[in-house]
Order: sequence, then C-alpha cells, then structure tokens
Amino acid sequence: MPGRESRFVESFIVDDWKLLLNDFCKDVHDILKEKPFAFWGHSLGAGICFEVARYLKLHYNMQPVHMFISSATAPQIPRTVLDVSVLSDDDLIQKIRSWGGTPKALTENKDMMKIAVRVLRADLTLLHNYRFEADDNSILDCSLTCFDGSEDLHDQDGWTELIQGPFKRHVLPGGHFYFMERDNEGSVINLVSAAMKVQ
Repeated sequence: MPGRESRFVESFIVDDWKLLLNDFCKDVHDILKEKPFAFWGHSLGAGICFEVARYLKLHYNMQPVHMFISSATAPQIPRTVLDVSVLSDDDLIQKIRSWGGTPKALTENKDMMKIAVRVLRADLTLLHNYRFEADDNSILDCSLTCFDGSEDLHDQDGWTELIQGPFKRHVLPGGHFYFMERDNEGSVINLVSAAMKVQ
C-alpha cells in the first residue's frame, strides 16, 4: 500500500477508499486467482479486508473462502473513531503507548516513532473517513471467524449480516493486541488452522 514498506516514499491514500481498493486489488487479484485464499484483518485491517473482498467479488468474480476478523466491530454498526487531526505527534505517541502491543524498544526510539506515528496517523485518518455503503455486493459467500480480546470487546455479531457462510467467534484473554500474549499465540494458530481445514 502507498506510504508503506517498498512504497514508503509514495503518498498515503487516506480519503478515497475506492482509489485505495483499486490500487490494492489490481495487483493482488493476479496473485490470488484460480486458488483458494483467506484474509486476516486486525482492527483497521479488518475493514480493509472486508472491502477488498467486496471489491474482488464485484470486479473480478472472486471471493475468499474464509475471513478472519480481529478486534473490529462490523462496519455497518455506528462507532466512534479517534480523530487524529486534533492530536499532536506527542499525543498520538502517548495513545500508542496506552494501547499496548508496541515493544518498549520501539516506543523509546524517537526516530522509529516518527515513522510509526506517520503511518498510524494515516491509518486512523483512513478509518475516520470510512463510510459503509450497503449494496447487492455487501453479502459475501465465505465463512467468517472473529477474534477479540476480553479487555477490548467489539460488536462482532453484526458481521453475520454480511456473510452467508458459517460464523464463529472466539474471545481470548487480553486487550486490543491479545494475539501478542504468549499464552494466546498457540490458541490463535490452532483455531485458524482448524477453520481452514474445513474449507
């Protein structure tokens, strides 16, 4: 995606979801075609994962066999999203620290945090600008498994309105980054593996 990894020097796309989806899917669909595939999306990534699946269904007649949604409310349900436009970089760094899941070595490295804040600000702006639009393409045929941390619960039952396949939900001990807890790593791997075996 623009602004990240090998495309770090490119400008972020933060206010045009259709442009973002087109940019992402034009390359991804060639990799995924004619083979079964699944998506995992955490937090903002869950929304991107869902919209990518919708876009692939509409424009390329392909869908994932399974979606794994983590720490995310169903997109059609109203929710409050942090407006980062009113936060300074220092305020945003404090938010990152309060959420946990980021190694202390990173949060105490000023140069690395400058990069992290730049990316996170773009991600949260993108999420703030997201608007769910229901249409005939909203319903996916795949199975869906949701994960959540017991200390950071989301309204995930609404995801059942957007799929036709089986639905399961797992709540594991921890917060927003529950999967980084050592005791949860094996559980997540086993649950994902079991879900994929039935496809």
